[in-house]
Amino acid sequence: MDVRPGIAWALAIVLFVVYALQQHDVLSRLQLTDLCSATVFLVALGLGEGLVLLTRGIDLSIGGVLSMGTAIAATHFVSPGTELLWSSVIIVAGAGVGVLNGALIGILKLQPFIVTLATWSIVSGVALLILPIQGGSIPPHFASWINQSSLGLPNAAWIILAMVAGWSWFKRTRLCRRIYALGSDPEGAAIAGVNTRSTLIAVYGMAGVCAAVGSILYAMLTASGDPTVGNGEILPAVTAVVIGGTSLYGGSGGFVGTVGGAFALTLIADVVFAFNLTSYWQQLADGVVLIIAVLAGGAVRSMRLRRAALRAP
Repeated sequence: MDVRPGIAWALAIVLFVVYALQQHDVLSRLQLTDLCSATVFLVALGLGEGLVLLTRGIDLSIGGVLSMGTAIAATHFVSPGTELLWSSVIIVAGAGVGVLNGALIGILKLQPFIVTLATWSIVSGVALLILPIQGGSIPPHFASWINQSSLGLPNAAWIILAMVAGWSWFKRTRLCRRIYALGSDPEGAAIAGVNTRSTLIAVYGMAGVCAAVGSILYAMLTASGDPTVGNGEILPAVTAVVIGGTSLYGGSGGFVGTVGGAFALTLIADVVFAFNLTSYWQQLADGVVLIIAVLAGGAVRSMRLRRAALRAP
């Protein structure tokens, strides 16, 4: 049994306790709402990135989709009634970027890092064409929804719970089994009849959709657009997934741990702020946590390989 998802949640709880001891009003409903609101977009990014990592790939283009989505939202959510239309446009655009990635990787057999680095650059350029500088605005009635509550829980928390429920259903589907098989043993999966091309196209397409949803949530959180915001969110998204127990070697991991990893990263920033430290400490802590998570993942993989070798006849 992999204990890393539990460790991610334990880290989040420890950081929350430290933050609560330093900020005595952190247990108020407002503070809990702020915590969920600040984390929900990273959870969405982590859901998509986690699916890609399960296939032994990586998706850097989520940064470009995040930037483009916030730019579109800040320039086109101009009046009530336009949000649904342009949210649909953002999601379709994100899916298109993802499908393009999947086709180039699955059909042409190009390296995921190179492909998604290129599409990241292209989509980031589109974001700058739409919104050259940080600004624009989101209608207040739309932006404020993320910080409101329903049935006693923050709306952002309901979104996170919905994503967890969606993952609980998805992991029982045939597509999800194909994703795990592809990540565990690509050649064996192909021999077993897994269509690797369609699986990769579906995976990267879903990653693009998740990044697009994350961009809408981020725009709601900030009530504005930023054409470069995605550049700084790729590493946190990958870090949240790896902290949560998803292996960089593919075929192992899940989404529940990613949620814990996302909360841990948000709380690191909160703790740094609570102790009046500079932002450099947050970057340092994020990097250290990522290295530890990668080392732990490598150790778990080595133990599994040794056990498999001992069981082999």
